[in-house]
Amino acid sequence: MDGLLFIGDSLCDSDMFYLSHFLTGDRFTLLAQEKITLLVSSMEKGRAWKEASADEVISTFQYGVMDKLKASGKPDEAYRQVLVEFLRDRGVRRLGVPFRFPAAIYQHLCRDFLVTVLDSPVSRWRAVKTLQELDAIRSSQKACEKAMRLAVDLVASSEARGENLFRHGRPLTSEQIRSSIEVALLEEGCEAVDTIVAGGVAAADPHARGTGALPANAPIVIDIFPRSKSSRYFADMTRTVLKGEASLEVKEIYQVVLQAQIVGIEAIRAEISGKEVHSQVVQVFREQGYPEREGRGFTHSTGHGVGLEVHERPSLGEAGDALEAGNVVTVEPGLYYPEIGGVRLEDLVVVTAKGNENLTNFERKLVL
Repeated sequence: MDGLLFIGDSLCDSDMFYLSHFLTGDRFTLLAQEKITLLVSSMEKGRAWKEASADEVISTFQYGVMDKLKASGKPDEAYRQVLVEFLRDRGVRRLGVPFRFPAAIYQHLCRDFLVTVLDSPVSRWRAVKTLQELDAIRSSQKACEKAMRLAVDLVASSEARGENLFRHGRPLTSEQIRSSIEVALLEEGCEAVDTIVAGGVAAADPHARGTGALPANAPIVIDIFPRSKSSRYFADMTRTVLKGEASLEVKEIYQVVLQAQIVGIEAIRAEISGKEVHSQVVQVFREQGYPEREGRGFTHSTGHGVGLEVHERPSLGEAGDALEAGNVVTVEPGLYYPEIGGVRLEDLVVVTAKGNENLTNFERKLVL
């Protein structure tokens, strides 16, 4: 390949942000060769020079984009013409593009270049974090734990009346706790993304956000995964709590999930595969009488990488490859039953040569 080409915006494309450290919601082009070159609009050129870590920043104006627009009357056509000239100037003949590359631009480039669609190597590079990236994730995790503290305290200060929880004489709802979490995260310079506060049978769906009054005497799953608004790095953690009286069955499920999580965390080290970590967690559930079934029990993987995306490489699941020092992964086993709800516990750990460092410093306690 003479270069790897990305086109999009770095708010949505984490690979583009990783390579350029230029954050924008507008479309731009990034060409990765021995050096990184950005092709941006004239409006963004000044900011890109100041903020981006790219080696070169070029404006579409330098390629006569306005004249091409006047001639064709089509903005997309003018942009494609600029793109061809831009690539030719950099000696590109064989070009790689990622799976998510815009189809119309791909078809146009195939007329002049040998274009190969490939799995971007950037996601693999991103999986091993630098010390600076680890510091950014630690910062997001601290904000996450402050928000979790607030959420758990709200449940703890509620009162079980009949089937629901009440606080200050009114039902305590998923929306109230989620709102408090979001405000707390904003105060820490983070943004919340689809925070989960799901109680009772609603929590049997692992990704249900939760709505309405929270139940008494039933597990409540709180899953917070904030992103720093400045560094763009995520954190992730889950706790399951209950206000009132826990049934013997729920207590047993919680203890088994806790045991599985401990086994999973203790297994993590460099060179062990994510598949093996997952296998050890699954074995705990099977030995304790909680086998995997469709729609019941342990219905997802043990964990996933966390960084510029909340779900990224590596995987702690059936397809999990060998872990490397510097990976940041979640360990989040859970058990889910439609008639009971769900129990999940999630910590965030850094893989090291001899083991791991747990970034999560928050107690695991079911009954409040």
